[in-house]
Amino acid sequence: MLDSDHSLDTIVGKRQSFLESLEKNSKDKCELETDLDISRSTVDRGIRELSNAGLVTSTNSDYQLTLAGRTALTAAQQYHRRLQEIDSGRDLLSTLPSGIDIADVFLDGASYAQASPEIPDRIIRYLFDSIESADVFRGVSPVALAGYLDEFYAVTTANGTIVKHVVDEDVVETLLAAPELRSGFIKQAQHDHVSLLSGDISFNYGLWIVDDIEAGIVFYTDTGVRGIIINDSDAAIQWAHNQWESVMADATSIHQSTPQVANSEISGDSRMENTVSSTEDIDVDSNLETNSNTETTDEIGAQTEQTAESDSASPHEDQTTQADTETSEFQDNSGS
Repeated sequence: MLDSDHSLDTIVGKRQSFLESLEKNSKDKCELETDLDISRSTVDRGIRELSNAGLVTSTNSDYQLTLAGRTALTAAQQYHRRLQEIDSGRDLLSTLPSGIDIADVFLDGASYAQASPEIPDRIIRYLFDSIESADVFRGVSPVALAGYLDEFYAVTTANGTIVKHVVDEDVVETLLAAPELRSGFIKQAQHDHVSLLSGDISFNYGLWIVDDIEAGIVFYTDTGVRGIIINDSDAAIQWAHNQWESVMADATSIHQSTPQVANSEISGDSRMENTVSSTEDIDVDSNLETNSNTETTDEIGAQTEQTAESDSASPHEDQTTQADTETSEFQDNSGS
């Protein structure tokens, strides 16, 4: 077993440039001296250390990597690449509470983008560019960026994208309580292609998945977005799916969890229907009253005519009676 000064990680870390020089082609010491721009004595020491560790072998004064050497080099390169990735996202990752975890599979090979003070909104374009041509968008939002809500849903639904979005239940209440946001939020919730759900989100970063080909994480500040991480590896997308499904398990449609979303619109329609109904009732009653008044007037008119006819007929009747009496008396006198 090698001592600490000659352990594998020490040797690989110290002589990684030798391994990389021999990665694709075998070389002799002169070629290594030229390629690495080092002295011959340094080449001799390096080759000796790598040979003793079983990482390099020689054939006719040409040196090449052994299987152990190639594997050690790959591990070293991955290690340094991961350190560079972590360094790129260090400012973002350091903002997460200690109890919040993002799996290594999501960070491995990820791309990082951070907001700049000069162009703070530029980071939002990365998010919109990722989702604007999606067929299916799945998202989790522990916070809401009020200034981008309308644009966000316009981008996601412009091309018929199916949206399945879980919003933290406290955020839903806040949006419904804000007069300037309420109507827009309700309109989005009622869109044919949008399924808005309310849930208790245990982590403080946003999450999205686009067509199972890309996943992303959003880091927030008190005033906006700090940055995003995007990864398109199968392992990263699977982890994102697991996170999304864990939130979906206890999420409910906002129409169920917050009935006022539906009732607010239904109540408005009901008030309109009641108003129309009341107006129709008033019109019907008015027509009935008008008809009744007309009929009463007609009856009064008819009675008046009958009275007038009766009054005009009475003198004739009296005259006839008087004439009959006179005739009778005349006949009696004639008989006498």
